[in-house]
Amino acid sequence: MTTPKDDHEIRVMVPNAERIWFEFMAALDTLAPDARAAFLLHEIFEASYDDIARLIGQPVDTCRLHVEYARQHALARMRPPGRQAKARSK
Repeated sequence: MTTPKDDHEIRVMVPNAERIWFEFMAALDTLAPDARAAFLLHEIFEASYDDIARLIGQPVDTCRLHVEYARQHALARMRPPGRQAKARSK
């Protein structure tokens, strides 16, 4: 049995989780299909670059670039506004 405080904490967490999910999906939507596929295959499904290259029909080096670009793109979009300025100044 949960206490009212626990229920309140759960209700507070859901909107933040939904917001983060929507922001992540928006970041993915702005990627080119090959970059999005390479990123998801590598980061979510832990596919090797060789496997990704075979699946999307791109050279291995291009797949590596797609994953790195997508990672940086997602991080830049997901970073809180105050931290974006600090990251650019490094």
